[in-house]
Amino acid sequence: MIDLIIGFAVAGVLFMTEYILCTKLKNPLWGGIIPIFILIGTIFIFASGKIPFTTKNLFPFVVVNTLFFGDWGTGRDKYKKLQQAEINKMKAKDM
Repeated sequence: MIDLIIGFAVAGVLFMTEYILCTKLKNPLWGGIIPIFILIGTIFIFASGKIPFTTKNLFPFVVVNTLFFGDWGTGRDKYKKLQQAEINKMKAKDM
Protein backbone atom coordinates (compact mmCIF):
# COMPACT_ATOMS: atom_id res chain seq x y z
CA MET A 1 0.00 0.00 0.00
CA ILE A 2 2.85 2.36 0.84
CA ASP A 3 4.46 1.57 -2.53
CA LEU A 4 1.29 2.64 -4.30
CA ILE A 5 1.13 5.92 -2.39
CA ILE A 6 4.80 6.62 -3.10
CA GLY A 7 4.25 5.82 -6.78
CA PHE A 8 1.34 8.25 -7.03
CA ALA A 9 3.35 10.92 -5.20
CA VAL A 10 6.29 10.53 -7.60
CA ALA A 11 3.94 10.60 -10.60
CA GLY A 12 2.30 13.76 -9.25
CA VAL A 13 5.64 15.49 -8.84
CA LEU A 14 6.66 14.45 -12.36
CA PHE A 15 3.37 15.76 -13.79
CA MET A 16 3.78 19.10 -12.00
CA THR A 17 7.39 19.40 -13.17
CA GLU A 18 6.42 18.59 -16.74
CA TYR A 19 3.57 21.12 -16.61
CA ILE A 20 5.98 23.84 -15.51
CA LEU A 21 8.52 22.87 -18.17
CA CYS A 22 5.84 22.86 -20.89
CA THR A 23 4.06 26.08 -20.04
CA LYS A 24 6.78 28.37 -18.71
CA LEU A 25 9.80 27.75 -20.93
CA LYS A 26 10.12 28.93 -24.51
CA ASN A 27 11.81 25.89 -26.03
CA PRO A 28 9.34 23.00 -26.54
CA LEU A 29 12.05 20.40 -25.98
CA TRP A 30 12.23 21.18 -22.25
CA GLY A 31 8.73 19.80 -21.77
CA GLY A 32 9.69 16.63 -23.61
CA ILE A 33 12.53 15.69 -21.28
CA ILE A 34 10.40 13.72 -18.82
CA PRO A 35 8.29 11.87 -21.45
CA ILE A 36 11.41 10.95 -23.42
CA PHE A 37 13.14 9.61 -20.28
CA ILE A 38 10.03 7.60 -19.39
CA LEU A 39 9.91 6.15 -22.92
CA ILE A 40 13.62 5.29 -22.82
CA GLY A 41 13.14 3.70 -19.39
CA THR A 42 10.20 1.67 -20.67
CA ILE A 43 12.19 0.42 -23.64
CA PHE A 44 15.14 -0.44 -21.40
CA ILE A 45 12.97 -2.36 -18.92
CA PHE A 46 11.42 -4.53 -21.63
CA ALA A 47 14.60 -4.92 -23.71
CA SER A 48 16.68 -6.01 -20.72
CA GLY A 49 14.08 -8.59 -19.71
CA LYS A 50 13.55 -7.17 -16.21
CA ILE A 51 9.81 -7.43 -16.86
CA PRO A 52 8.37 -9.99 -19.31
CA PHE A 53 6.94 -8.50 -22.50
CA THR A 54 3.27 -9.46 -22.11
CA THR A 55 0.06 -7.52 -22.65
CA LYS A 56 -0.60 -7.50 -18.91
CA ASN A 57 2.77 -5.87 -18.22
CA LEU A 58 2.80 -3.62 -21.29
CA PHE A 59 -0.55 -1.91 -20.65
CA PRO A 60 0.51 0.23 -17.62
CA PHE A 61 3.60 1.44 -19.48
CA VAL A 62 1.53 2.39 -22.53
CA VAL A 63 -0.89 4.31 -20.32
CA VAL A 64 1.90 6.19 -18.53
CA ASN A 65 3.67 7.07 -21.79
CA THR A 66 0.41 8.22 -23.36
CA LEU A 67 -0.42 10.41 -20.37
CA PHE A 68 2.98 12.08 -20.30
CA PHE A 69 3.20 12.66 -24.06
CA GLY A 70 -0.39 13.95 -24.06
CA ASP A 71 0.42 16.30 -21.19
CA TRP A 72 3.41 17.57 -23.15
CA GLY A 73 1.16 18.39 -26.12
CA THR A 74 -1.51 20.13 -24.06
CA GLY A 75 1.14 22.06 -22.16
CA ARG A 76 2.59 23.38 -25.41
CA ASP A 77 -0.89 24.38 -26.59
CA LYS A 78 -1.43 26.28 -23.35
CA TYR A 79 1.95 27.99 -23.76
CA LYS A 80 0.99 29.13 -27.26
CA LYS A 81 -2.35 30.48 -25.99
CA LEU A 82 -0.60 32.37 -23.20
CA GLN A 83 1.87 33.84 -25.69
CA GLN A 84 -0.96 34.89 -28.02
CA ALA A 85 -2.83 36.51 -25.12
CA GLU A 86 0.33 38.43 -24.21
CA ILE A 87 0.71 39.62 -27.81
CA ASN A 88 -2.94 40.70 -27.90
CA LYS A 89 -2.45 42.70 -24.67
CA MET A 90 0.59 44.42 -26.15
CA LYS A 91 -1.30 45.25 -29.35
CA ALA A 92 -4.21 46.65 -27.32
CA LYS A 93 -1.84 48.93 -25.39
CA ASP A 94 -0.25 50.17 -28.63
CA MET A 95 -3.59 51.37 -30.00
